Order: sequence, then C-alpha cells, then structure tokens
Amino acid sequence: MTGIRKAIAGLIFFLAFAGPGPVLAAGKAALVIGNGAYQAMPALRNPANDANLISAKLVELGFDVVRIIDGNRQDFWDGLKQFGRKAQGADVALVFYAGHGVQVNGRNWLLPVDAEIEASTDLPAQALKANDLLEIMEASGAKLKLVFLDACRNNPLPRSLSRGAANGLARLEANAAGMMIAFATSPGDVALDGSGNNSPFTEALARLIDTPDLEVRHLMGKVRESVYVSTGERQLPWLNEALIGEFYFGGQSSEAAAPATQSDATAAKVDSGSAAQTAPLVASRAEPTHLPTPPYHRDLCQSVRDLGGTVEFCASSILDPQFGNRYGPGNLFDQNPSTAWVEGVRGDGAGQKILIAFDRPRRVAGFQITNGYAKNRDIYRKNARVRTAMITLSDGSTQSVSLPDDMRANRFTFGAPQETTWLEFEIGSVFAGARYSDTAVSELVPIFAD
Repeated sequence: MTGIRKAIAGLIFFLAFAGPGPVLAAGKAALVIGNGAYQAMPALRNPANDANLISAKLVELGFDVVRIIDGNRQDFWDGLKQFGRKAQGADVALVFYAGHGVQVNGRNWLLPVDAEIEASTDLPAQALKANDLLEIMEASGAKLKLVFLDACRNNPLPRSLSRGAANGLARLEANAAGMMIAFATSPGDVALDGSGNNSPFTEALARLIDTPDLEVRHLMGKVRESVYVSTGERQLPWLNEALIGEFYFGGQSSEAAAPATQSDATAAKVDSGSAAQTAPLVASRAEPTHLPTPPYHRDLCQSVRDLGGTVEFCASSILDPQFGNRYGPGNLFDQNPSTAWVEGVRGDGAGQKILIAFDRPRRVAGFQITNGYAKNRDIYRKNARVRTAMITLSDGSTQSVSLPDDMRANRFTFGAPQETTWLEFEIGSVFAGARYSDTAVSELVPIFAD
C-alpha cells in the first residue's frame, strides 16, 4: 500500500471510530476543489473559477468550506484530512470537484495538478480514487452526504492507457443512506468546460442552489434542464441518490408546505397485487417542469394505445432473437409473463434503460413490474434479474428502488401521484443468472391516477 493509500485508510479508520466533535454536530461542512493548472497534461480554463463560485455560494449558505485551488497531491491529502474532521457528525457533508477526472477499468480517479500518469499502476500513488471520497463521507457519520463531480471532461491520459481508459466517468453508486451523487453529464459521456467563465453545470448549480423552497432533488432536475438546453442538448447531467427525507439549500418559506418525511413515505399506500413484497417510491412533490423526452432509436420502440392515450415503450438495447423468441419492449406490456424484454449488451446489463413515454402529461401513481424472465422458474433462474434500479421522472426527480428476487408481479407506488411526461427505468445492479448474464424484465407498466 502506498503512503497515500495508508493516509486515506488511516483517515477512514479515525472517522469510523471517533465520536462526533461537540462543535460540528448540526454543522454543514464542504470540500471544494478546482484543478485546472495541470503540469503534465492539458490545462483547463474554468475549474478554479467554478470552485471559487461554488465556495462563495456555500459560505453564504452557512457551510464551513475547505477550498483547494490547483491542488497538488499534498494539498489533496491535507484537504481531505481537514474536511473529514469538519464533516464528523455534521448534518450535511458536501464535496464539489471540478477538474480532470478519468475512469480506468471502471474506476474513477480525480487528478491533482502535479499528477504524472504514464501507466495505470501510477494511479494509486498519484490520484484520488472517487470511492475514497464516498468512504470518508460515510465514515464521518454525516446525516446528508452530497457529491458534485464536474470532472467528466476529455481524457487527458496517454495513449498507453487507452485500453483500460474510457470517456467521462464511470457511474458511482449512492450505497449509503442519505447520499446523493451528481455528475455534470451521463456516465461515459464528456462534459463541456464552457465558453464563459464557468462550466455549464457549475453555472446552473450556482445560479439555482440558493432558491428558496427548492428541494435538492428538484434543484438537480432544474440544473439538468438548464444544462441540457444551454449545451444544445449535448450534455445531460446524471444523478444517483439514496436520500432520506428532504433538504433545501435555500431554506423553506413559512408559506411552503411541510416537507415529506421518511415516515410519510413509508406510510404511503402500497397495493400488493399478487406479490409477497412491495415497497413505496418517494418522488418530488414540487410543481413539475418537464424535461425533454430522452432520445431512443426508433427501432427500439413500440407503442400501445390504452388507458386514455398513447404510451410508447423504448429500450436502450435488445437481445437478438433466439430460438424463435423476440425480446423487444413490446413484451413489457403484453400481459404475458412468458415473454420478456432482454437487454442486448455485453455484461450484466447495468446501465441499460427502459423508457415509458406519454403523449401528454399524465398523473402516475407508480408502476407494476414482473422481474426477470418469468416464463417458468427454470428460465427465471438461468437469466439475470434486476436487483436495484433508478427511476427518473420528467421533472428530474429520481429514486433508487430495490426489487425482490421474485417472479411474481410487484407494485411500487409514489407517496402521491406525480405528473410526468415520461418515466425511465435504469438497471443498477442485478441478481446473477445461473447460466446467462442477460438481464430480463417480463412486465413493466405504469399505474395511472388520471
């Protein structure tokens, strides 16, 4: 283990076993890093501006900010130590990073300005693994843990790393309760540095962050919409969250409705259908501003006219026909569990999506899903099934859901019906198939409330 790795491991150990400091209980701590003046790779114009802008906003909002501008390796580790101790037992711990970030072999690394990377073996000694940030935040015991990564710019690494490296950043899972991770663009895509003084993502975040009565999930929906429009639909921010309750950077006015609590969410009515297990899904209750329908290839879509309008089902990929069976999205609404949509990419299908789009705004109470290839128990077990998924609505609200490993129908309901023009279902993790890695869903239909 390198000296850097030992330092991070030591900090995580310290935070995990130390009690919360008396001054920081109920505090708000932030680590803000802006790296642009790279010495051995292409410089970036805006990260320092981005970090200064976000730092100023957070200070105004009452955060105790550790700010690093054009930080080298020592600055990174010193800043992490200082932030980790400030975040210990805090109400909110926040990290914002702008600068070069790369994914190599599915792992994300944030690069100090003095990093010299010639081989993948250099990364642990010269860069910060993004997962270490998440571990530090989790070990701190902070109630709310927010991460903003404006680090999906062009890959600055040498060609010698091209085999293991990929564009943008790999997806990060919000595995701890109370955590939210926001990327400037979708995993695997490249974000823009911006033509002005700030990146499109940071500009939108700073402009909207202190808006009163704007809950953080709805805030990110508005940031996503702003970035998507301002970049000519070239950049779409991405969110993964496991938040409990609600949080408002700009506070709530006395006229605002009381926020939904976790007990409100769990008290929501859940229709069990034929399933033994069900779970509620909590979505934003704010007045929706609908984002454009995500683009899908027309050959991967099928429509049905039912329940008061036209509903279009699309998939990001489809397994090629086999043994006379077809696996398109039409199988999702045919009321026949012996047919299934099956994703068609290498691996277990993590990141593959299903889109359900409506011809007008609809009030949707939730959705019903028959997981896996439910033709019979043998086929069900041979193919992979969805374990976790991210649900996104057209107002930008998102929620991670966990599915039971059960071939019967399960219903998931929102705390209250939500107006939306589309619903997107993204596979997070899967139950592995006994024989095949292909992930299947037999039925996925919205539950309308209008």
